[in-house]
Parts: sequence; C-alpha cells; structure tokens
Amino acid sequence: MLSSTVAIILTTIALLSFTTSEPVPPGPNPSTISGLQPGTTFKRTLELILSDCTSDNYTHMVFDGAWPIDQFQFTYGSDQANQQAVQIMQQFVQYAKYCQQCKASFRVGGRTRVEVSSQFFSYYLKGSKSRNMFVKNLVALATGYGFEGVVVSWQCTQIPFPLLQVVYLYFPLLNPLEPRVGVGCNTRSPEDVLNFGYFAQVSLEFKNVWNNGRLIVRSTLNGFIGASGNYATSQETSLLAQYVDYIDLMAYDGYTGNKGYKTGPFSALTAQCPTIPYLSNGIMELLQIMQSQGFPNNKLILGFTGYGRLFYLPQGFNTNAGISQVAYGAAPPGGMTDNLNGTLNACGQSRGFEGIYLLNEILQNGWLASDGVSSTNVLTRGWDECAIQPYLYNQQYMLVYDDPKSLQIKSKYARGSGLAGLSFYDSMGFPNVFLQAALSVWVNSGSV
Repeated sequence: MLSSTVAIILTTIALLSFTTSEPVPPGPNPSTISGLQPGTTFKRTLELILSDCTSDNYTHMVFDGAWPIDQFQFTYGSDQANQQAVQIMQQFVQYAKYCQQCKASFRVGGRTRVEVSSQFFSYYLKGSKSRNMFVKNLVALATGYGFEGVVVSWQCTQIPFPLLQVVYLYFPLLNPLEPRVGVGCNTRSPEDVLNFGYFAQVSLEFKNVWNNGRLIVRSTLNGFIGASGNYATSQETSLLAQYVDYIDLMAYDGYTGNKGYKTGPFSALTAQCPTIPYLSNGIMELLQIMQSQGFPNNKLILGFTGYGRLFYLPQGFNTNAGISQVAYGAAPPGGMTDNLNGTLNACGQSRGFEGIYLLNEILQNGWLASDGVSSTNVLTRGWDECAIQPYLYNQQYMLVYDDPKSLQIKSKYARGSGLAGLSFYDSMGFPNVFLQAALSVWVNSGSV
C-alpha cells in the first residue's frame, strides 16, 4: 500500500454506493495532457506546472503512475518511494489548481511498470466483485488526494501474442505455465479487453459521486489486442468505446533501440514507407485501427513524447539507407532518465539501457540549435519525408526523435482528423519551442 494514510482513505471512501448514469460525452475542447514523473525531477515539475499554467498550455496534468499490487492496493515500488509520492502528489494537486481549467489526474500503470501491472489488472478485472473493489479503491485513492481524473495504462492488452499462446489462453491445462506476455511473466486472459470495458463501465458509475471525474485510457501503436491474439473486434471494445472519456494514443516507440537490429522511425506518420522494413503501424494506421474498434475521433488524443532514442551503428552510417540502418540489438546508455540498467524487472531479469534522451538534453548537449530544427557541427541531421521523422547521426550513433517541424505536421494531421487534442509524455522533456510548435495548430484555431 502507499502508506497508512492511504489505507485509511481507502477504507473510509470505498463504502461509496453505486448509482446508474449515462455515459458522459467528451467536452467540445481538445484535451492537452501532461504526464509528469515524481521523484528527483519534482522540483522541475513544479516549475513546469507554474510556467505552463501562465500560458494555459494544459487542460489536464497527470501524476505519473503507481501500479496495483495484492489486497487491491497500489505502490511505487518501495516504502521510501511511496512516502515520497504521497508528499509530492499533495503538492502536485495544489500546484495544478493554479491553472485555470486544468484538472489533476492520477495515473495507474505505465511504461516502466507494464511488466508488473498486468499481473493484477487481469486478475482484478476478470470478476464483478473484484472489479468493483478495484474501482472503489482506485477512485478512493484519487479522490482522497484531490485528483479529478484517472489515467489507466494497461499496456498488456495491446501486446500481440503468437498462435500457440492463443491456444494456451483457451486451454490452459495444455500449458504447464500460465499464459504470459510482455517480458515473460505477465498473466493474460482472452477476456482482458472485454473486462477492461466492464472496468470503464463500473468507473462511470462513480461520476455521480465524483462529479466530473474523468477516465482516460492509454493505447500503444498496436491498438487493443483481443482474444484471437490480433486486433480486438468492435464487439470486444464496445464498452471501452462507450464509457471512457478519452483514449490517449501513445503514437511513439515504434522502433526501440534495445529490442531490434534496425533503426527506424520513432513515431511515423504512416507505415506505408517502402524503404523502411519491419515498420508496423504509424499514426494513420493507428487511427484506422481505433475507428474499426469503435472509438470516435473526438475521443482520441494524439500522444507525443519528450524523448528520443539512441541507436548504436556497428557498421557505421550508410548514406543510401537513410533512417533504416543496421543497429546493434542493445541500446547504448541514454541521458538522466535512462536509469533502469542493471535493475531487475518483474520476472527477475536484468534490464538494460534504453538509449533515451530528453528533448531538453538534446538541446543542452548542443546536438541541435536553439530552434530545435537546425543541426550543429556536432551531429548531422537527417529527415525521412515518408515517416515525417527527423534523426541525428554520426558514424557511430543515430538518434531518432521528434522536432518542432515533425510535431507541427503530426499535430496538424490530428487536428484535421477531428481528434480531441494532444498529450505530452513526459512534459519535463519538452523545450518550449517544441511544445509551442505542436500546440500552435490548436491555439491558432481558437480551440485551446
């Protein structure tokens, strides 16, 4: 559990009764979300909140995620981290209130927690009784600290799995182990996406108690993966589409330097790029998937991220290959947030580097000029016109990222497609020139 204080909150507020209500449609204005990370970066986080509020950049500020553990409780991983998070979230909500029309939201699950959270998400959401208790405790935690919404990042519902594993899902006795996905020890049920929808339905029933509390669910470039092991059907996602307020599309990390042997677009506008092998989905394809799964565009938020990924080039840079270079399978060390190397994941396996550099660090290191677009004499800048993806390189490394030009083009596409808005994860990584380039399409239209 987070702390004894949280335990008391959960005990007293979890007795709230359910009431029936109709789904609340999303508001007419786009939602711009900022994912913020507690810990050593919090001083910078507070500065960002105050500066962002003065320019009215955000409508939501998101406190980065705890993950569920046993006994329907939540953790940040250690007693010290939990105590720090409790102190920080109280200040976070207070600072967020300085923003006009800005809501503070609490996130559960997340990128570095995906390997952990699915063990309990799948278990808690599969039955009516446990699902109701999980929702009550989650809402109790959020409301107990003054948050006005919940962001859920259950990414294992978006990981495709092979045919043999589909067989094991339906016939678990054939497999001596439980069905696993992700890093290898996450449990998975064929009904996960459907149960996720039931979770959203139950969460909505709190809205008469929680006033205008929002529920936002995050999705990767895969969209939601159903019982077949492939894209979920609209029947499987119907409750999610009906009851969530927004889907935050994490349209990035298409290629990651610690998982593949080719470099490629970090956040491609489209996958229809014949010169780039192994390119799965881009933003256009993701929107098509979400539409086929029943999600209207005015519930979709296009997500950008405040970091780029570094690749090691064992054969040097081949000018003719452009953004698609031969890469070493393991990522080189990144910047200050690339700090999981040597730690153990939920399966007891050692993590490596991810090659992550914040956009702020890219500028501070002198790899880009102050406009965020022009290169310096340190690295050479490249541009892939099909994917709308900039990259920096020398003969040893390639760094793939988004810059003000690519952010503006992709933001314009989101605006033209009728999306609800943008999200930024995590916002501490975005220099102002990058942020304003993405927002300019919306601000100039008078919508933000």
